[in-house]
Amino acid sequence: MKEIISIYKKQYSFIENSLTVMVESIDAGEYDAMVKESLFSLFPALQATYKINKNLKQATPLYTAEEDDKTYLGLDKSHLLERIQFREDNIYISNVYVNSRSGTPYITVVQYINEEYIVYDFELYTLLKELSLVDGHEYFSKFTQYFYGLFGFLLSLFSLALVSYAFFTIWITFGTQDKDILSGLFRSIIALTLALAIFDLSKTILEHEVFYKSISRDYNIENRLLARFLISIIIALSIESLMVVFKIALSDYGQMIHAFYLIAGVGIMIAVLSLFIFVMRYSSNKE
Repeated sequence: MKEIISIYKKQYSFIENSLTVMVESIDAGEYDAMVKESLFSLFPALQATYKINKNLKQATPLYTAEEDDKTYLGLDKSHLLERIQFREDNIYISNVYVNSRSGTPYITVVQYINEEYIVYDFELYTLLKELSLVDGHEYFSKFTQYFYGLFGFLLSLFSLALVSYAFFTIWITFGTQDKDILSGLFRSIIALTLALAIFDLSKTILEHEVFYKSISRDYNIENRLLARFLISIIIALSIESLMVVFKIALSDYGQMIHAFYLIAGVGIMIAVLSLFIFVMRYSSNKE
């Protein structure tokens, strides 16, 4: 939802102008006929509409694409209109709010015409799609969505395999009374850490490229994905470095220089990652 709101804020002027054109294109004299025949098909983002008379009472049923709800007829709507400030063209466009019925972001447009108020409720996400602010070519988007979905689930299975390997290693280490218990434990920890990193990668791919693909575009998803994955890799390498230090300390101090190289490499990765995160956040705040 945060990304939907971000798109809305960045494209506010365009969205406001588009809503104004939509509302003004509806002939108030043909409102009832258009509602029953074509209004919801012309504007897929429109979820509900109704009229309020000059006495601030609801004068029509609550029209939706599925039904005409007459339970609201005659309901006092003064509380909705008392704080509204219309523009010079007698149109009011609300801020984004969460609709109580659907739990999704909505925008309400109210038009004052012929001593009546016509209310239009638009679902924001559908509106963004209708205005081509999200989504790309339909068939190509479907292809990439299925492709990412396949490999996302395969990565999830691979992470489960690593978890199984970690528990198998622990069972072998203790079940066979292996003398190198410390090495077995470290291998299990590394496998679990890599499993977490790969699962996080698969979750991010599925989340941003499959299930919420349209609202994830142009919001530094690749950068955040890379940063999170590198953090998991650095943790795994740090554990491996610690294990190498212990092994060398127990056997041959002359090989300690190799452990130093490994730890220095991890340190360089941490420094580069920190710089990358700083630049990424600076660029995001600058936008």
